[in-house]
Amino acid sequence: MGTRLLRHRIGSGLAALAISVCAAGAFGQPSTRALFVANNGNLEGSVTAFVVNPDGTLTLVNRVVTGSRPNTQVPCPGCNPYEIAVTPNGKYLATGHASTNDPIEQISVFRVHPDASIEQIGAFAVPGTPMDLEWVSDTLLVATRTDTYQMVLFEFNPVGPTLTEAHAVTVGTFSTYLAVHPSGQYVYINDSGSARLLRAYRVEPNNTLTLIDTEPTGSYYGLELAVAHDGKRLYATGGITQVIFGFDIMPDGTLKPMLGSPYPAFGNSPADVAFSTDDRYLLVGHGTDATVRSATIDPVTGQLTYTGFMFDVGLQGTLGDIQSLDDLFFVTDNSRATDDIWGVYSFTLNPDGSFTQNGPITLTEGITPNSMAVWKPRRTPGDLNCDGLVDFGDINPFVLALTNPVGYAAAFPNCNIKNGDINGDGLVDFGDINPFVRLLTNP
Repeated sequence: MGTRLLRHRIGSGLAALAISVCAAGAFGQPSTRALFVANNGNLEGSVTAFVVNPDGTLTLVNRVVTGSRPNTQVPCPGCNPYEIAVTPNGKYLATGHASTNDPIEQISVFRVHPDASIEQIGAFAVPGTPMDLEWVSDTLLVATRTDTYQMVLFEFNPVGPTLTEAHAVTVGTFSTYLAVHPSGQYVYINDSGSARLLRAYRVEPNNTLTLIDTEPTGSYYGLELAVAHDGKRLYATGGITQVIFGFDIMPDGTLKPMLGSPYPAFGNSPADVAFSTDDRYLLVGHGTDATVRSATIDPVTGQLTYTGFMFDVGLQGTLGDIQSLDDLFFVTDNSRATDDIWGVYSFTLNPDGSFTQNGPITLTEGITPNSMAVWKPRRTPGDLNCDGLVDFGDINPFVLALTNPVGYAAAFPNCNIKNGDINGDGLVDFGDINPFVRLLTNP
């Protein structure tokens, strides 16, 4: 069947049904891989949006200033965006601010457009410092309230928008890092104060938090936490106590220390941690020596083995964050003290755990680039142009995917051709035409 006949067949089917298709909402998920950076400036806070190119390099899309002031004696709740997180559907972004000399603190929310550009839609005053925050779902946001020893669950409504406190629980005296299980059922939080614990909470259907486990860390600190993409493991860095904790995550969300944990650090003062996307490697950033290093994760025991590969960002304390995406990972350099440059490094993580740098450091155009959030378009059957919608704009890409897969991959390098597998048989072929027509006309 030729391309012209195929278009005629699809068009005839649509005409015969005589149903007009409306877009499923004014805004869709980003249609490309994206990276968002919180620029933690004392005098100017901002968030920068990037597109992640097929070769791993970054292209700046836009930057939004969240607050500015002439000096640190002037309150600025929108300065110092410290942590950043993106909703599972990729449509909204949130930053927690840790500004100085402010009577109140702030959580900012942004709408993410299909081209990965961002638009600030809300600035919500909160009565405590949100040192960390994570999306539990597209409508639930959890954040620390570090200076009042609390963790808070917020309900987000994009209509308005509104951010409403649903439940707050008392946690440790210095709880600064959160991690959310991929299922959205469990939240983990550190306590590096006098108690030195890791706590696990279950997210209840009524949007409350229930404590289900406490794990003492002994004489060691537990700082940043990371949960594996498959939800089976959690690691926590130990900072100046020079260890890395490892836990197996049980089916009920509780934690079980791995055999041999805590593991000795293989760099000076481990502070940041991220899993590779395939969960085979742990990427660890260090405070004192400002290096990022990789370690293999034993698939059975979780034991960490340093690969010997590393990258030195610069001076002590200049490594801001690590995030992984596909076979890539990104590292922020938050200081320009030695080379007058700060921004984001992009690396390809090779099969042996070594790294290949993808071009030079990329500037964010903001002050003190710190935390990052990454996004990858999800498989959405029928969305062949990856704009987050299934509509008439997908007809020509669908025809191209059927008749010229190589041409489709070249025209839409960040899309998933499997979105054309509408009937779920693992193939993109003529058996998907009628299901595609039905999706367009009767979603």
